[in-house]
Amino acid sequence: MLRVNALQLRAQTSGPVFGADISFHEGLNVVRADNSSGKSTCLQALLYSLGLEGMLSPRREVPLPHAMTDSIELAGKRLNVTRSLVRLEIQNGRGEVATVERSVKGREPSNGLVKVLSGKGLTGDGSGQRRDYFVRRRGAAQNEAGFHRWLADFLGWELPRVARTDGSEGLLYLECLFPYFFVEQKHGWLGLQARIPTYFGIRDVVRRSAEFVLSLDAYNLVLQRQRLESEGANIEVEWRRHLERVQTSAASASVVPRGLGVRPPLDPDLVTFDLLMPAGSQWIDLDEGIRRLRAEVAEASSLPLQTVAADEEGLEERLESAQTELTVLTAALSEALGNYDESQRRVNGLDVRLAALEEDLQRHKDAAVLRSLGSRNTQVVFGAEPHCPTCHQFLPDGFDVTESPMSDEQNIAFIEQELRSFRAMHQDALRLTGALKVRVQALRDASAATRAQVRAIKDSLVAPSSMPSPADIAAQIHLETQLQVLEKFRDEMEGVEDALRQVAARWSTNRRLLAELGKDRLSAADRAKIDALGSSFRSQLTRYGFRSLSPADIRISEETYRPTHDGFDLGFDLSASDMIRSIWAYLLSLAELGRTYPTNHLGFLALDEPRQQEVEYPDFASFVRRLAEVSGPGLQILVATSEEDSRMREMLTGRPHNLISIPPREKLLKPVDEDYVEW
Repeated sequence: MLRVNALQLRAQTSGPVFGADISFHEGLNVVRADNSSGKSTCLQALLYSLGLEGMLSPRREVPLPHAMTDSIELAGKRLNVTRSLVRLEIQNGRGEVATVERSVKGREPSNGLVKVLSGKGLTGDGSGQRRDYFVRRRGAAQNEAGFHRWLADFLGWELPRVARTDGSEGLLYLECLFPYFFVEQKHGWLGLQARIPTYFGIRDVVRRSAEFVLSLDAYNLVLQRQRLESEGANIEVEWRRHLERVQTSAASASVVPRGLGVRPPLDPDLVTFDLLMPAGSQWIDLDEGIRRLRAEVAEASSLPLQTVAADEEGLEERLESAQTELTVLTAALSEALGNYDESQRRVNGLDVRLAALEEDLQRHKDAAVLRSLGSRNTQVVFGAEPHCPTCHQFLPDGFDVTESPMSDEQNIAFIEQELRSFRAMHQDALRLTGALKVRVQALRDASAATRAQVRAIKDSLVAPSSMPSPADIAAQIHLETQLQVLEKFRDEMEGVEDALRQVAARWSTNRRLLAELGKDRLSAADRAKIDALGSSFRSQLTRYGFRSLSPADIRISEETYRPTHDGFDLGFDLSASDMIRSIWAYLLSLAELGRTYPTNHLGFLALDEPRQQEVEYPDFASFVRRLAEVSGPGLQILVATSEEDSRMREMLTGRPHNLISIPPREKLLKPVDEDYVEW
């Protein structure tokens, strides 16, 4: 709960000190003054003292008139304002009282500083503990020294964490909630919740703020769902990161992984994949390849190294064999490159085909929409040139294409089936291209190794006859190096497989929790609140002379929690004056709902110049009387208006209220006989 006890404004000028002291009662308080006399200054100062000008704009401008920021006119003389401040005494539902002071203009302190007195600083003796906080800075809602964290605690609110548009989470800031409790004159009457700021990057901020104010169970369900969906997206990103690691490491080892999907399986036990490596013209399992290499290394190691002289005849035979093998590898590499290029062209062709099919599908869907709306001039245009809409080949003269051989539904179903087929073909082509790329790399590695073997044999033939054969040494080193690379890769993949199973286990839990949430967003208690809100809203519309639509046909949406007619938000179908009546009814219905249902409403409402758009006097009088009837303990209402004093007294006669009326041609700020003092 929030109750405002008193407001104080002070401005030090080049002449006297100016000020205003206003006391507020529980229930209805009306500040009446002529235009430009200071009534709006009163409510703006309230908003500013609480550091809530961010609900008006992301800019850091002070939302107070020139009398508090620039100059004051006295007896025709312009006096410059050198320093100014506002103080506000507030009370919460626990009976605790605090007084806040915030500088408006002055060298020290900055207006980013808010001083808090734990006690009655305006209606009492000013005793109590004092502490400074910062506001309108990063961390003001989270940090211990942040004023909005203190204010939320004082109000009894635990600000919830909500999803942001960038996927992260953050607090639902006070600036996003106070538009339900404060309507300023310039922009606040443009529409329902017209001033809920979006620059904080909070996803669905209007819905989230309404769910919090109404204290709906749906709020927690939505937050849980958003958290799970965000977590699921992060799990998918982690899965793809592991897949990229497998692909990169496999390519460097000339190995092809098979069996891993682009998304985690729901069963972690299904996380298995094969690792294949080329062996001549065949593909063998990695473990089999390692076993064969180990046998070759063991055989090479068991044989003694021969000298060049002893192995001269064998070296010549091996040189001839290596040169022949290099010729074969070169031919195989050329063929593999050709196959790879052809496969890549096929992938590119399928990319083009898929793009064309998706474009055709959208054209047919658009045509179906137009026909459903009654269009008789609808045809699917495939382009100026005569091309077949199925295979996109050029059609010679004399061929004709029937624009609609099938119905819209048949065309759409046919193209969707084609898309499924071509997407499967595209995935197969990508897998084949990947395998061919690995084979090309393996042949290049084999060719490089064979060339190195040829050089080593040639070096052996010209080496001193007594030294060990360099060719034998090089061959053994090559086998051992290749074995080490493959064994290291296999060990790495064992770790990756364990990591992928852990990711899949988290994915399985995430999907299960999402399924358990179900699709029903609202509980029975939520629907009871929304029904009560709608009933109060319709009743008030009738009372205020709403005429654009039948109030009986208006409902509160279970999706947006705003008034709707035939599924659309109220707005374009209302007159300007009926939009004002709708805002009156909606905000007051929210306030009244807190008396019969548990909500997070503050029991406070501030309305700056609520008679807008030339609303008829009798309707405005009905609204003011309703304010007086429902306000009282648990609901304080502040109204600033320029209505004539006599009219305000007439409409409030016999009803509890506190009327603060500034006489004509007088200003709210007047010279005061005291020094300018800051805490």
